[in-house]
Amino acid sequence: MGERNNPLLKKLDKWVGCPLTFGLGLFHRDQPCPVLSGVQKPRIALIKTAAVGDTIVLSAMVREIRHTYPEAIITVICSKNNLAMVKILPGIDAYYSFEMKKPLASLHHIKSLGRFDLLLDFGPWPRINSIIAWKADAAFKVGFKRPDTHRHYIYDAKVIHSDKLHEIENYRNILRAAQIPIVGYIPDFRTEEQLRPQENYVVFHLYPGGAMEMQRSWPNSRWLELGKQLYRHYGTKILFSGGPADKEKAGIITSQLQQNGVPAENIAGMYSLKEMASILQYAKVVVSVNTGIMHYAAAVGVPLVAIHGATSVARWGPLSEHAVVVKSDIPCQPCISLGFESNCTNPVCMDKVTVDMVMDKVNHLLEDKNGFS
Repeated sequence: MGERNNPLLKKLDKWVGCPLTFGLGLFHRDQPCPVLSGVQKPRIALIKTAAVGDTIVLSAMVREIRHTYPEAIITVICSKNNLAMVKILPGIDAYYSFEMKKPLASLHHIKSLGRFDLLLDFGPWPRINSIIAWKADAAFKVGFKRPDTHRHYIYDAKVIHSDKLHEIENYRNILRAAQIPIVGYIPDFRTEEQLRPQENYVVFHLYPGGAMEMQRSWPNSRWLELGKQLYRHYGTKILFSGGPADKEKAGIITSQLQQNGVPAENIAGMYSLKEMASILQYAKVVVSVNTGIMHYAAAVGVPLVAIHGATSVARWGPLSEHAVVVKSDIPCQPCISLGFESNCTNPVCMDKVTVDMVMDKVNHLLEDKNGFS
């Protein structure tokens, strides 16, 4: 079992992390925020141990820091599950991947990263993040405070994490607490590299990944019907994206469309995360459930239809003027904010999203872009 959504690691994080952070906090004395205007190359550490979508949002914070401190040396402390995204973040100087399965050895290594002027923790709930922050040597430490998480005791500035704000605004509040002014950047991964020949294609991303997959999935039968309608109206090819673990599932639905005479291709696991920026950007439309690829598509400016169910659009909607959201607006929606809270076993919120609802949004986007050309 991997690090992400490992139930044992989550239990340890809660039952060991809560008393540990509280105990460590008893010896903590809040420090004032340093004035960095006179520091030639301020060293700033960012902690983000999950996940791809969160890390894409974090990229905007790197741009904000660079705007104020162009010469800053920025280090990201991540984990295995978001390492691939961290490696391609523009504007960072170094990264360290914390091994969740070897916490003591990883914590021991944290000290070797050296002294930081600022340490900013962007994790809203993991106690391991705050333990990493405690171990790190930094003049000023900022982190989130949420009810019942018991993780904020070791920070010099404690920022309220709100379910009523989009996550990018929660992140901006971390920077504000470190006296870093906000310009208003959003994630931007646009590229001039075009990896595929110029063709009319759309990208479907079916696989949420992470916790609460069932609550964020749209039925395969709807994807099949949507693919048929797109081909019938626009003559477009359908690309099914996903990670290596999704390759077999994507292959099945690709074959089903092909059997219905629709040109389709399984690209799950074919491209690196960096290469996917190009694949997404040069699509005519991307249709995705709420997951990292949805945020990635928003960050390259492609027309995007984002299907939301259990997740909050206010918290996790796509950050793009070229994106639209489809959701069913049933009374119990949303039931997920942090990513794992829902006990729902019958996600009717996704089931109530119809093909016609999605197709209507696709049509509007294509009309704005003058269709396929």
